[in-house]
Amino acid sequence: MLAFMSAKTHPVGDPTLERWLHALAGIGEAVGGDAPVSQLLDRVARTACTLLGYDFCAVFLPDDARAALTIVGSHGLSGDYIAQVNADRPILLDVDGEQEAPTSIAFRTGEVVTLEDIELVPEFSWGGVAHEQGYRALISVPLRRAGAIVGALNGYRTGPHSFDAAEVSLVTTLATQVAIALGTAQLRAQEQATIRELRRAEEVHGLLMATALRGEGVAGVADALAELLGRAVLIDEVHGGELSPTVTPVDDHWESGVVLDGTVVARIQVAGEHVLSALDVRAVEHAAVVTALELLRARTAAEVEQRLRGSLLADLLTADVTDALATSSLLERARRLGWDLSGSQTLITIRWPEAERAERILSITDRFAADTAPRPLAALYRGDLVVVCSSESHSEAADLAGRLVGTLSASGAAEFAVAAVSATGTVTDLPDAYRTLCGAMNLASDTQSTTVIDMADVTIDHLLLQLDDPQRLRAFARAVLGPVLDYDRSRQTQLIHTARVHLEHSLDRRATANALHLHPNTVAQRIRRLEELTGLQLSRPRDLLRLTSALTVAQVAALR
Repeated sequence: MLAFMSAKTHPVGDPTLERWLHALAGIGEAVGGDAPVSQLLDRVARTACTLLGYDFCAVFLPDDARAALTIVGSHGLSGDYIAQVNADRPILLDVDGEQEAPTSIAFRTGEVVTLEDIELVPEFSWGGVAHEQGYRALISVPLRRAGAIVGALNGYRTGPHSFDAAEVSLVTTLATQVAIALGTAQLRAQEQATIRELRRAEEVHGLLMATALRGEGVAGVADALAELLGRAVLIDEVHGGELSPTVTPVDDHWESGVVLDGTVVARIQVAGEHVLSALDVRAVEHAAVVTALELLRARTAAEVEQRLRGSLLADLLTADVTDALATSSLLERARRLGWDLSGSQTLITIRWPEAERAERILSITDRFAADTAPRPLAALYRGDLVVVCSSESHSEAADLAGRLVGTLSASGAAEFAVAAVSATGTVTDLPDAYRTLCGAMNLASDTQSTTVIDMADVTIDHLLLQLDDPQRLRAFARAVLGPVLDYDRSRQTQLIHTARVHLEHSLDRRATANALHLHPNTVAQRIRRLEELTGLQLSRPRDLLRLTSALTVAQVAALR
């Protein structure tokens, strides 16, 4: 039957004093060592078995939530049994009545609980566990320290056993010493954990600050943090763009923000499903501070470079091309900043609808340009992005413009972007090229999709685009081509397209017919209809120039 016994009402027996003193001295010696608490409790359990003749013994401690008791130290119990009890059948502390375990009763009441023979208690709910481990009698003694119950010491016998007052007193005495030793060991473990934490914090601080002092940038911070945590680390910008591009993003990760000027500007992602320890979290937080410093340093350097680039580009686009000395000085300034503008140059201008996103547009362009050789000169000028491209051919510059506006749209930085590409020339051609591209961009202001306007050939009609009056240019194109545009729209014809192809083929009717897969007579009929609608005659040079200019303006302005 289940019995409660108080150690205070029973006289202490007379065991061999030398054995007990030696055993207790051994426990005290173990407390002073560096062994973990679990090893100390294993020694306590072994000592209890040796002194009191138990077949096996266990020390139970409450979990952090004080919801259950688990075996922390033992002697004679199988590892499988301990793992099974702790994982599947821990001793719950919120169970009342017949389902409550003897150990839970001892922990809750502070009294010694004995069970002399479980076979005599058929309603005993833990009989199955007892049979599995092979015991029939047990004693559970609370571990008391400073008036509080901190655990329980259990002794088990494989056969029935009567626990007399002397034995209970001895076990209680041992439990009191164990509770004191446990408290001391736990304090020592906490001290050691604190020392390890301080050493770890010092290691984290030293490694990350050394990384910052060496100027290894955000990628260096990511590598250092990965080394500290033993996990893959990725640092990326909030608006897209990896700052530590050697690491592939993963689905399962722990994330922390990097704050600069009160705004989250980047994220630190630590791979792995497992929760980070408190020390690891502090390491990530420290890395976030160092990352913010690196980003601030990079941002400051970028702002300085952007101002220098902007000043250089502004001077290039407004230079007096007749002043050879000034031009030479600009080329030297560009060379000192890392750009060789002595060869052929192509100008690209890009415009987007959201003016407030200019800095982000420039940031994305800089990352895009970093992978281009030779690196183009890019800066913001009068609200547009202007790029000077030292390409070997015009087609390369046009391709770069197409890829750049595609990148801007795909990144979400702009709903759409319109680019204009000048003809290839020298640095002295940039001012006129810019005025032409500005005119083209102004005409294309109604465009609502990503597109590239290619101004490859320098012609007389390009001078029209340098006029800072897009409304008058549209009016001019509409005055010349309005009847033809209306005719094509209402009758689903292609007079405008035929005229463009005809001009591209030097007014050769047969070449135009071949290009359009038409009969030459059909081409002749279309050209006569266009002349009738516009009042122009393509045989007259003046009318031909007027038609060519109007077609160019209409094409840039996307007139329909």
